Amino acid sequence: MRDVISERMARARRRRHARRARRKIKGSQALNRLLRLTLGPWLVRRYRVTAENRELLRRLRPPYLVLPNHSSVWDPFFVNNFVPGVIHYVVSDANFRSKLVEFGLGLVGSIPKTKVMSDLDTVKNIMKVKEAGGIIGIFPEGQNTWDGHTLPIYFSTAKLAKLLKVPVITARISGAYLSKPRWSKARRRGRITIRYDLAFTPAQLREASIQEIDARVLELLDHDDYEFNRIHRHKYVGPDRAEYAEIALFTCPQCRELATLRSRGNLLGCSCGYTVRLGLYGFFTPVSGTCRFDTVREWNLWQIEELRRRVDDFVASDDNAPLFTEERVRVEIGYKSMPLEAYRTGRLELYPGRIELTARDGIRDVFEIDDIVGMNVQNNEYLEFYHHDHLFKVTILDPRGCTYKWNLAAKFMQERAASSIVV
Repeated sequence: MRDVISERMARARRRRHARRARRKIKGSQALNRLLRLTLGPWLVRRYRVTAENRELLRRLRPPYLVLPNHSSVWDPFFVNNFVPGVIHYVVSDANFRSKLVEFGLGLVGSIPKTKVMSDLDTVKNIMKVKEAGGIIGIFPEGQNTWDGHTLPIYFSTAKLAKLLKVPVITARISGAYLSKPRWSKARRRGRITIRYDLAFTPAQLREASIQEIDARVLELLDHDDYEFNRIHRHKYVGPDRAEYAEIALFTCPQCRELATLRSRGNLLGCSCGYTVRLGLYGFFTPVSGTCRFDTVREWNLWQIEELRRRVDDFVASDDNAPLFTEERVRVEIGYKSMPLEAYRTGRLELYPGRIELTARDGIRDVFEIDDIVGMNVQNNEYLEFYHHDHLFKVTILDPRGCTYKWNLAAKFMQERAASSIVV
């Protein structure tokens, strides 16, 4: 089946690549003005967004590069609302798989990019925007945060800034994660602040090393929404504040079992009895037992190391049972921004060095961890990775299923294998 799909997709890939090469990256000024009159004011009121150091943007003339931290799905609109011009954002090519969405993203001048993989076409399009005197927007973390803290930024961002030789603006967003956490389906009414800073002038970029550029960008974007709110004490009001938190928090701190946490309303609890409440300021308080972590950030840091230890023990053991099992998943196959095709539905299992997919009809696929590249979690639900030049998109059919732990465990196995190679 994969061979038949491969041939059909190869033809579609050539057609789409040719169309992508012809695409002009240029945002519609008319659409930009319309969004500023409609969507912009609505978002500002709805999320109570304010901006600091806006005078910097009034003085600056394009081309320049904007680098925001990434806390929520609305971040591109929050940032662009205060920038006098169209920001041509680098956007995951997963968003271009629908022709309708591709058309809409083309109207706002978006630049497609394959997540976690180098893409020469993306760099070429960025250079075109610069040469046309446009504004380029890149989220250097590559994805929005799981726990309210800035993720490590890609070193390639500093290399690109050095190459572009245009002013670099950072936009540090505070409060957006607490307003709409990545794992939540409901927003909270609170406050969001965006701080704009001039990180580098072209002259400063010429003098700075790539390491210095990387360090400066990280310094200006480094942020923790929980530490921010320990000081500012903004309330983030909304119902069902803990609902779907198990999409991000997959290990109970009391019994240390995986996938036993369940949310209900403002509560998150485990079958062992451990229960906490998520309050209006974004912090956990105890309901049953001692509250070991009062923030998603602290809990996540602990569970990451707990999972790393568990993966090490699992790979070293002789146990034949899988570490993770998802009984009901849907898998689609594709390549980059091409529309995906149905592949299989069945059970997914994680073993040392491999992921196995067993379809309902008994057909089994084996994805060797060492041959997987570009693994990431799209939105909250979809695990995507490339294996032997094919993109696979895995959807856990349980709406409370956690793809985050699969992404982490596969990464730990790859790191473990790499560290064991003797040079």
